Amino acid sequence: MKIAFWSNVCGQSGTTSNLMAIAVMSTLLHQYKSLIIQTHFKLNNLESPLISSLKEDREFFMDSGIDALTRYIKSAPLDGEVIESCCISLLNKHMNLLPGTAKDNRKIYESDISKTITGILRTTSNYHDIVFIDTNSGINDLSMKIIKDSDIVVICLNQNKSILEDYVNIRGIRNKRVFYLIGNYDHNSRYNLQNLRKSFSWLNYNNSAIIPYNTEYMDAQSDGQVIQFMSKNMDCDKDDNNGYFIYQVKLAVKKLMKYAEIERR
Repeated sequence: MKIAFWSNVCGQSGTTSNLMAIAVMSTLLHQYKSLIIQTHFKLNNLESPLISSLKEDREFFMDSGIDALTRYIKSAPLDGEVIESCCISLLNKHMNLLPGTAKDNRKIYESDISKTITGILRTTSNYHDIVFIDTNSGINDLSMKIIKDSDIVVICLNQNKSILEDYVNIRGIRNKRVFYLIGNYDHNSRYNLQNLRKSFSWLNYNNSAIIPYNTEYMDAQSDGQVIQFMSKNMDCDKDDNNGYFIYQVKLAVKKLMKYAEIERR
């Protein structure tokens, strides 16, 4: 199962933050064998929030991650051993993280990844229950190629009405199975999820969920402690400071897994 996370705007809907919350919680709850991939031309955009001690040595990333996997797939079919060797194993080997590129030349990277990404996603999905892909925002060739090959597209939006209306005008994704996540959610806003569902007919109970804004979760990302934060708080009381956040993340996971028709293990 390939699940792509995408937004029509950059930096406002918490796409990467949402993906991490969903991926980590789904693995903790259901013990899925999952893989996290990013396609951004920026080192540690996804990696550093998950691993506080991540190496800064460029040679480490050249010998692992998406750069290494891209080299391998050009020369021979990928297998489980090669894929594992390119990943960082997390959560007792239930989650694999494929580090992003360490290349300096954007054109070379984008040319290489555009030629190989479909093969990488299809092969890695054979060895994982779920492949979570963090795509570039907006309409661009690489993101559209990933979306076309994905089973589910998680559209990350927020409570800004203009962003929601902008998405309405985007037609290229409407023929895909989509699930909507409202990120950085503020339940005190007049544009709460219930009202948004009334305003936009394509939003309904089954295909939408929220990821609330949570200060400790944001700090955990800065500290490279996302997994520790989620593990520590996943059974917290509903009256705890993090109770509302954890409850909504669990609900989002439940809805997305049901929507994707992934059975609980």
